[in-house]
Parts: sequence; structure tokens; C-alpha cells
Amino acid sequence: MTSEDTELTTQLAALGRTKAYVEAGKLLSEQEDDVVYKLVEDDLSTDAGTGALTLTLIKGSSALAESGHTSGSSVLGTVCSACVGQICEDSADPETQKWTAISDTLLQVLPQLGPRSIIDIAFRVLAELKTSGTLPTPLASFLPMLLDTLGTIGSVEITSEDVSAVAAEDDVRVTRTGSELKAYWIESACSYKWHAQASVRVCALLRELVLTEAQVERVASRVQRQMECMELMELPAMVYQLLLLSRHGSKRNIVSGIFTFFDNMEKQLKDAHSDDERKRWRELGDIEGTIMLHISYGIKQDFELGDALIAFAKESSDSLSSFSFACLLSLARIHRFEDNVTVLLRTQLLRSMHDEDMRVGMVWVRPYLLESGSDAQELLHAVVERSSYGWDQVTQSLIQLCLNTMDYTARRNTYSPVACTQARQTCTRVLQTAFATHEFVRGEIVDQIMNRVVFQTESHMHFLDLLQLLVANDVDAVRPYSTKIIDALDSISVMSSRTLEGLVRAIAPLFLDDVQFRSSLILVLRKILFAHGVDERRVALSGLFVLISCAAQSLDCEAGQRQSNVRLAVLLEVLGLLRRCLTQQPEIRKAAYDQLSTLLDEPFARNNAALLSTLHGIFQTEFMKYQADRSHDSPISFQLCVSPTTHKVTMPVASFMQCFAKLTLALESSSTLGPSGSESPSSIWTDVCTRFSRAQMEDFELDANGDFALDSPSGVRNNNTARLVIGCIDAAIEYELCSTTNTNPALVVELFSKFQRFSDVLCTRCVDERKKRVIGSASELSHMTLPTTLNVLELVLSDPRRMDNPDHALNCAPHDHTWFVAHTSGVSLWAANTAFVRHLLEIALARVTERAGMCEEPTHRVLHLAYIAYSGALAACARPLESGILDLPANLAKRSAKARSILYVAAETLVACTSVLQSRGKLDLLHVAVMRPQLMLFAPNDDPPTIDALLDAQYASALITGLRNTSEQMLAQKPVMAREATTVLTSLHAMCVQLSRTGNCCSNEGARAVIYKTMNETARWAFSLVGGELPGDANLLRNITMVLTSCQPFLQPETVFARPPLQLTFVSVPVDVRMDDYELGTLSRLIGSICTASRLLTNIEADPNETDEDEPNLGIFTARTIPALVTVLAAWFKAELHQVDWASTQLRRMSASELAERPENDAEDLVMSIQVERRVCGRIHSLSQLLLQLLSTVMPTQAATDQVIRMFHDLHRSFAHLTRTKLQCVQVPITESYIDCLSLICSTLNTHAHSMIIDKYGALVGSADTENPKKKTKLTSSKSAGKSHVLRNSTLVSSLVYQMELTEKYVGMVAAKHKTPLAHYLKRSLARDFRIERDRLHDPLQDTEGNSLDEESADTTMLMLDSPPPDMLDD
Repeated sequence: MTSEDTELTTQLAALGRTKAYVEAGKLLSEQEDDVVYKLVEDDLSTDAGTGALTLTLIKGSSALAESGHTSGSSVLGTVCSACVGQICEDSADPETQKWTAISDTLLQVLPQLGPRSIIDIAFRVLAELKTSGTLPTPLASFLPMLLDTLGTIGSVEITSEDVSAVAAEDDVRVTRTGSELKAYWIESACSYKWHAQASVRVCALLRELVLTEAQVERVASRVQRQMECMELMELPAMVYQLLLLSRHGSKRNIVSGIFTFFDNMEKQLKDAHSDDERKRWRELGDIEGTIMLHISYGIKQDFELGDALIAFAKESSDSLSSFSFACLLSLARIHRFEDNVTVLLRTQLLRSMHDEDMRVGMVWVRPYLLESGSDAQELLHAVVERSSYGWDQVTQSLIQLCLNTMDYTARRNTYSPVACTQARQTCTRVLQTAFATHEFVRGEIVDQIMNRVVFQTESHMHFLDLLQLLVANDVDAVRPYSTKIIDALDSISVMSSRTLEGLVRAIAPLFLDDVQFRSSLILVLRKILFAHGVDERRVALSGLFVLISCAAQSLDCEAGQRQSNVRLAVLLEVLGLLRRCLTQQPEIRKAAYDQLSTLLDEPFARNNAALLSTLHGIFQTEFMKYQADRSHDSPISFQLCVSPTTHKVTMPVASFMQCFAKLTLALESSSTLGPSGSESPSSIWTDVCTRFSRAQMEDFELDANGDFALDSPSGVRNNNTARLVIGCIDAAIEYELCSTTNTNPALVVELFSKFQRFSDVLCTRCVDERKKRVIGSASELSHMTLPTTLNVLELVLSDPRRMDNPDHALNCAPHDHTWFVAHTSGVSLWAANTAFVRHLLEIALARVTERAGMCEEPTHRVLHLAYIAYSGALAACARPLESGILDLPANLAKRSAKARSILYVAAETLVACTSVLQSRGKLDLLHVAVMRPQLMLFAPNDDPPTIDALLDAQYASALITGLRNTSEQMLAQKPVMAREATTVLTSLHAMCVQLSRTGNCCSNEGARAVIYKTMNETARWAFSLVGGELPGDANLLRNITMVLTSCQPFLQPETVFARPPLQLTFVSVPVDVRMDDYELGTLSRLIGSICTASRLLTNIEADPNETDEDEPNLGIFTARTIPALVTVLAAWFKAELHQVDWASTQLRRMSASELAERPENDAEDLVMSIQVERRVCGRIHSLSQLLLQLLSTVMPTQAATDQVIRMFHDLHRSFAHLTRTKLQCVQVPITESYIDCLSLICSTLNTHAHSMIIDKYGALVGSADTENPKKKTKLTSSKSAGKSHVLRNSTLVSSLVYQMELTEKYVGMVAAKHKTPLAHYLKRSLARDFRIERDRLHDPLQDTEGNSLDEESADTTMLMLDSPPPDMLDD
């Protein structure tokens, strides 16, 4: 430094200390710019410098500018430019006090800078960014204000030197505005390469600027591109800057960019193999959790950002990743968005499962569809898995989503039952995982479960299953929240029996291990067991028996001596409470005996010595009270069991004897026959059975011709006494059937004859006040349980396969082949008694269908019963002799004129088992249990056996073939076995539906081939039945048609089923127009036969050109059978159109932004949509051709006509849905297939529908007679029936008119959008031909005397159709 510079520095420093800033400014104005730059450089470049001289220079030049000096502004600009240049070049610590003071001072003098200075400073910083890729930290607060000020400058003439040779051409002066310079600065900054460590700083600068919408998008795009080269730890800060930037606009693009970036990162790291990759995957989860917090905070500050996030999720619902899914859950924690996000995610979860279910079942359109983009189940599992590290803030929202979904699926909704079941199972697994992982949500989960149980919501049983799983998985995790369960127990009095049983079964482990919890539960049960209301006590009794069952079952488990003693003490304590229940009112005692009898059917109860010995003491003492003297033939003193005054039952001795019989059988099997010196239970029952077999009705003070009516005191007494006697005889029969010590088959036959005679008398003579029979059959009077009937039916209806094959799967110890053959021969007397076998089947049928009020039977017993019904009875019908006569066993061949045959009851039993299994989702086990029975299928087992797909298909095909042969042979014996064949066809239809679904989703080629062959043969067989000689039974034809429609998809070529169910990539598949002809050909011929028969019934000659040489037997199509067939066809038609509606939604809907971003050569979505649309139109066209046959025919009955009109209404609705979908698919053109459908539906079908409505509904209004205008049409029914008939028809046609108007509306919108004329295809005017004219109507409901209905009824809208114009009729 020269002496002059030193002297100048000294003078400026002295002026600065005296704050003579104006003099300092004047002194600077006299210096050259190089001197000023030199002074600033020397002051700021030294590490020891404080920047005091630089501050003096800035303040002096500022004071000079304020004083009005002409050179003040230029001097200030020179000083500021020098400071900024030095800051950019210096690498000093930006946190020092020197740089902070200078930055603050520059910010203060910024308004005094001239345009040239501002431009120079701004582009000096831009040059630094270009050179080093960073921005000076001290200028972080100064630069945004500088650039915003730059944007406010007016027009400025600049040269290339002013903007570093980038804003103008060389040696050319141009005029630029400040906003243009600012836009150029931002564009240049976005185009330069940023240093990774300075990225956040640059982004913070840009987001603080006042930006236009285009500039925001440009900056956001540059920031998102910069994130790809940054470290994971720096991403949260970058995302936060993006969220702040979104306040200027372009929220949708910013949100989309953030999610797209992290989705791509997850795809790269998802399948991590090495340790480094797994570590990076874990770090990514932590980083994403921090970003979720930033997003949640940003949304709380700007709710529009939350709206943008929801809009993005709706548009990208098919491609959501786990991160975006978790961000939505984080958004749900904000009250404003909680409901919207929950509904959105729930819809996404259910819709993905529903779409998958529909895609699997729709063979006709499946080859043209892509696999779904995202799996909601995987998203849920991924979120709950990663919630253990980094994502814990979404756990509560995830739990609320699962709870809400489980509640929603329990209600009636628009999703398929399969999708709802899968969603519940998925949510249950997620809640289990969350409960095991996060301790802070356990209390909330338990609380939510108990709230639903207390209020008994529609989903409370599903939550009880969840509670049972939670307790079973980790009872120690649930124990801290047992107080919540105890609080809920106070509401036991308002719970149903099923709810309480489920609750007690779920908390049984807590009851056994926790003393305090056990004491609280027993206290609550004891209080309710002795409450005033009988219903409350009956509910508490159900819970008590669940506790007894759990306590007895726990003793069979392996445990230490101390724990066994504790559990034994618990069992004895609960049994003591039961002993007190057996002293209450008859209703409570009967319920206790019935439930105890069910409990004694379980193996663990029969092997529990403590339970049996306790019950033996109770029952032995109680039996002695009612045992009659041995001098009487009646073993029971029934007069003690019926009140002499009220004639009501005071002791339910029938239920008592049945329970006593079960107890005796258990004691016999365990060799525990009570204390010494007392009469053994076996000897007691031997005496009881013998005396009952000899007794007559007079021994019980009953008369076969006496009064059993319920409207007289004597009838009530006789009725109650007879019921008790019959119940005791039934208990004796059950004991003799199961006894291993007394084997006397003849005694069982004698007891059953008594039971049958007494039951016939009671069923015949027991009538109510209206003289109607109260008891339908003898099985309603029996208390025999299902296990007993199964054991006996397995012998009397023996399986020939098990009899002939010693290696049969069921021939294993202790019931091996020798045992089975010996016992089957020993019960030949029972098997020969047709009435006895039928009685056992009817009892089993009643238990399965819960007619007798029994508890729900477990699945393994239902499977066992189905196996017996088929293999022991129905399978025999599939083996005819060469003469065509069925080779049936003697007991199956016998038929009674009054009672149902054994085959019919067996067929009904199989149908009931099929229905129960179908409702539980276990129908896929039926064919295995019937065709390949195993012991594990007929024993309590939660895990079904694993079977190879090919074997499973073969078993199912074998069962369908067997049912098909059985029904065919039954039909060959017409009309004797028509009812049996009709019932068997019901089971065949259920199995076809199940196998159809299995075949659609099966990936095994061999299994698919077996299923296709079986279903194809079944469909053709069903159609052949219609063309054969059948009895004109409506139910029979309806079931045959249902079988045909269930197999109808398998009439397509086998090549369609050779493809796998799903495709990972899109492959253009040519649309084969013949596919529907293959599939719907049989239904078309069936409908043609119906139409031909309808013309004959309505005296209309058939068109000779339409006569088919192979016309089936038309005698079965009558005025009774045609409506039933049309109803089945209408249901099938509606189901097919439902599939069409879903397929229409698969057309790719692309927004304008998606179309703009899509590459030019990417036409995959368009090709797929066009092919799907062509396939949908082809399907609609084929269905329309079927409907055309029905619309062209006059149906013989009004009911059949109603169904045809409903089919036409549904067709218009589906076509309108397709048309509306085309409006949202901007690139799908109007294809030739669509025009063909439009012409057929809106022209041809409309004309035929108009004619049908005129023919059927026009005469319904009651037009005047031409010969006698004053005479009104005579109604065939009452006024109320006629009114409902008119209103139903009016509503039906009005709905059709409205739907046709909607179709025309959407067709017009499509025509306008694509600029294609389509109006000429709408030939029939709705306003002219389908209008309602109420003024021209008279009341058709008036009776012949002229008495009309009230004004309100007469004012009801009814339909009056004008006659069509002559030219339309000619068409």
C-alpha cells in the first residue's frame, strides 16, 4: 500500500470514528473507482480486519447520496459493487460479525442504488454462481431484495459488458426492462451447475423471489433435477425449500415432482441385496420420515398444498408408492383433511382388490387389460413395516384407516364380497403388526375394539376376531390394557349371546392367567346371572359356558404342575357358579342343559375327569328327584315337571335327560362311573331305555285322541307333557345309539317307533288359536346333536369306497377297516329302517341350517355331513343298470306317498352344506372332503390341507361330474325324482360358480385344462337337458338355466383360457369377433326356443324362416315356466352388464398434462383403450342381439314382459355408461364397433321396445270398450293390487324413458366432441313416442259401482303411451 493510500485510509477512518459520513462521502467522490475497489479489497481481505473502513465507505456514500450530491449514487454503487465482489472472492467464514454487519448495511442502502449499480451487482453474483456453482452466504438476505428490486427497474440501455456478454450481442446496445433482466437472471441461474453443498442456499434464494407461474415451474424443475445428485441427508432441507416455493404457485407439479423422485429412489433400493444397499434403504426411510414432517408442517401453513396433494393422489391412485401413501396418511393427521384422505385411501384399497377380482373373473376382456399399477395390500404392509423406523408419525393414521375400512366393509357397499373379505383380512394383519411393533398405539387399538363391541356395530364380530388374535399372539402385550376390557364388561347385559361368546373366547387367556381380571369377569357374570331379566341371564350363561370350555380345554395342554393346579381351581370355581345356575327358572336351566350337552360333545370335555366327576354328582342327585317308582312303566315322574295350576313346564326334564345321557356316555368312555356305593349311570340308563320301550301314551296320562290345542288349559298341559316325553325318548335313543356297553339295535328301533308315534300325534293335533299346525315335522321335537347323527349316518349311509378299500384314508385307528365293516353290519337293522334314516338326515339338516335354534356348527362337521350325504346316498344314483333303472340300495329305493325320500333329504342336506360353506368362504374344501376325504378335514383344524392345483381341479371336476350324472339319472326316472334332480342341480350350480372362479385365477396349465373341459361339458350337457324330455317344472328349468349361465364363459375357445390370468406387459391382441358367438351360442338357442314357445302360447304364428330343424321340446315352455326362465336370464343379463360397466372404466383416461408429457411414439395406452372399447362394444352388441329376440316376441305373461323391459333398461344404462366414459377418454375415437352398438340399441331395439310397451302396458290403463264406451275394463284383482300393478309398470317405463334420454344426451355430447354426426342413429323420438299424458287417463282402479280411490291415490302418475306413427310401424 502506498503512502497516499495509507493517508486516505487514515482520513476515512477518522471521519468514520467521528461519524462525519458526508465528508467521507465527498472525499470518496474525489477518488477514482480503482482506488475505491483497492480500499475495500485491502480492508476485507485481511483476516484481522473488522470491516470498519468498508462500513464507513458505505455509510459515507449513502450520506452523500442523501444530501443530494450528483455523484452520491454512483459512488455508493461503486462501493457496494466492490463489497459484493470482495465477498464473492473471499472464502472467509461467513458467520463472523464482519460479514453480518456488511450484509445488513448493504441491505439498508439498497433503495439508494441506481439501476446500473443494481444490474452490475446482480450479474456479478450470477457470474460467481456460474464459476463456482455457489452463492455467498453473507448475501443470503441481500440477494432476494436485490433481484426483486431489479425486477422493478424500467427500461435500461445496456451493452454486453453490463451483463457479461450474455444479454446482448457484441458491441450492440439494446434496451431491456428490469423484469426481463430478472427473468434472464433466474433462467441463467437454473441453467448453471450448482455445487451439491450449496444447492439448498441457491434454492432458498430463488424461492424468496417474487416469481411468475412459469418461473416457479422452471425453478421447481431445476431443484428437482438437482436433488438427484445430492446426498440423502441434504434432501429434507431441499424438499422443505420446494414446499416453501410452492406458495408462489405450481403446487401440483411440485408435489408430483417430489413423489416421483422418491418413488424412483424406492424402486432402485427396494430389492437391496448387499449390506450397503440395505443400509442406504434404511437411511432412505429415516429421510422420508423427516420429509413427511416437513410436508405436514407445510400443509398446516398452506392448506392449498394439502388440496394439491389430494388431487395428485386421485389422479395417480393406480400408481401410488409407499412413500406417497405414507404422506397421505401423514396428511390425515390434520383435521381438515382427515375425512377426505381416509375415504380416498379406503377407496383405493377396496377398488384395487375389487378390480383384481373383476379382472380375474372376466375372461372375455382379460387379454386386453394390463396388470394393475399398484397393489394396495403391498402398500399397507410396506408402510406398517417401515413405520418401525422413520415413519412412526403415520402409525395412528394407518390404524384409523384400517379401522374405518373394517367398519365400511361390514356394511352394504358396491364392492364385491371377495374384495371386502380381502380388505378385512389385510387390515387385520396390519393392525396385528402395528400392535406388536408400536407400544404407543396398543391402548388405542384395544379401546377402539371395545367401543365397537359395546355398541355392537355391524363390524363388531370382526373386531372380536382381531382381539382374539392379539391376545393369542402376545397376552402380555394386552394385559396392561385389561382395565379397558373390564370397563366394557359392564355392558354385558345389552350384548347378544354371540357377541358375549366371542368376547369371552377372545379374552380367555387373560382369564386363565390374570387373577385380577378373572375376579372382575366372574363378578360381572355372577351379577348378571342373577339379574331380573331372563334374557340377560341367558346371555351371561353363554359366556359362562365359554369360560368352562376354555378352562377345561386348557387342562389338556402341557403345563407345569403349579399352572395345572391353578387352572383346575379356575374350572372348579366356574363350575360352582354353574351349579347355582341349575337352580334358577326353567328357561335358564333348559339353556344350561342344552349348552352343557353341546360341550360334552367335545373330546376335551369327555376326557376331563374333574369336569365329569363334578357334573356326575349334580346330575345323579337331580335325577333321583324325578325318578319314578320301578312299578310304573314310566321311568320319569312327569307330573312333577309340569305345574298343576299354570300347566307350564317347571323342570326341562327332556334337556336334562339328554345332557345326562351325554354325561353317562362320557363316563363310560373314561371308565369314571361315579363314587362307590351309588347306582351307576349305565344301569340307570339301561332301566330308562327299557321302560320307555314298553311304555304307552296312557302311562304318561296322555290320550292319542285327547286335546293338544294351545288355546285350552288341558291342551297346554297335554302338549307340554308330550313334548317332555318325546324329548326323553329322544335322549334314550341318542344314548343307545352311542353307547359302547349296551349294544341292542332292536331296542333303538322300538324306541324310535315310540318316538315316531308320539310325534305324529303331537304334530297332527297340536294347533294354535287359528287351528293351524304348530309343529312341522318330528325332527323339530328332537334334541339330538349333530355329532351323534354324524356318527350314526356314517354307518347307515356307508361309503362303498371305504367299505371296499382297506387303505381308504378314513380307515385308520381306532376306526380301521375291520371296525367299520363290523359296525356297518351291526347297524343293518337301522339302515333298513327308511323312516329312521330319514329322521337322522332331517335332524342333521336342521342343525346345519340352525332351524332348531342351535349354535353355529363348525366347518369340519358341515364337511363331514356333506361327505355322508353325497357318498352314502346321492352317489348311488350315478350308477344305473343297463336297462336304465337305478341300482339303489333298498333303503334309498323306498318311497313314501307322504314323507320325503331319503335321496331328497340328502340332496337338501348337500345344498344346505354348500350354502353354509359358501357363506363362510370355505366352499373350496367341499370337493376335497367329498371326493378325497381325510381325517384332518373332519376334525377341528384351523389350517386346511394344502393340495396341488392339478389335484384340486381334478377333485372338483370329479364332484361336478358326479353331481351331473346323479341329476341326469334322476331325470331319467321322471317324474318320480324330479324334485331330487332339482335340488341336486342347486348344489351343481354352486360348485360350477366356485370352479369357474378357480379356473379364471388358476396359473397351472394342467389344472386350467381340466377345469375348462369339465365346465365346457357341463354347459353343453345343461343345454342338452333343455332340448330333452323334461317335466314342465319351473324350478327344474330355472336351476338348469342357472347351471348353463354359470358355465357359459367356458364355451369360448380353449385358447382363451390357455393364457395366464394376468399380463405384466401390454401385448396387442387382435379382437376376435367370434368369441361371443362361441360363448353365447347356447343361450341364444335357448332364448330362441323361449320365443318360439311364447308365440305358440300367444297364438302368434312363428316365422317359417326362423324354424330350426333341431328345435327342442317346446312342451316344457309353459306360461308357468317361461317367466321363471326369463327371470334367470334377466339376472344373468344384469351380471354380464355389470362386467361391461367395469370393463368400460378400464379405458385409459389421460389428463392434459399427461398427454403433454407423454412421448410422441408412446401409443400403448391408446391402443389398449381402443381394443378394450372394441371388445366392450362387441360384448354389448352380442347381448343386444339376445335381447332383440325377446323384444321381438310377445311374452305370455306380464311378469315375463317386466323382466324383458328391465333387461332393456339395464342395457341402455350400460351403453350410456360406456358413452360417458368415452367423453373422459380424450384420445379414444369413435370406432365402427361403437356405431354398430348405437344403431342397434337406439334404433332397432327402441322400436321393438316401443311396440312391446304398447302391447302390454297400453291396455293396462283400462281404455274404454269400443262397443260400450261407458263400460270400463274389468279388473282381475282388488283395488290395492291393481294400484300396485299400475304403479310398478308406471315406474318401470318411466325409468326406461329417463335412461333413454340420458343415452341420447351422452351420444350428442360425444358427437359434438369428436365432430361426428350421430343423430341419425337416434331414429325414434322419445318426446313423441314415450311421453306421459296424465290428462288423457281415467282411473282404472275404480270398481264397477263407480267408487273411486281417494284424491291422493287418484293423482298418482300413470303411464299412457301414444300409438306410434304409421310410418314407424311400417318400419
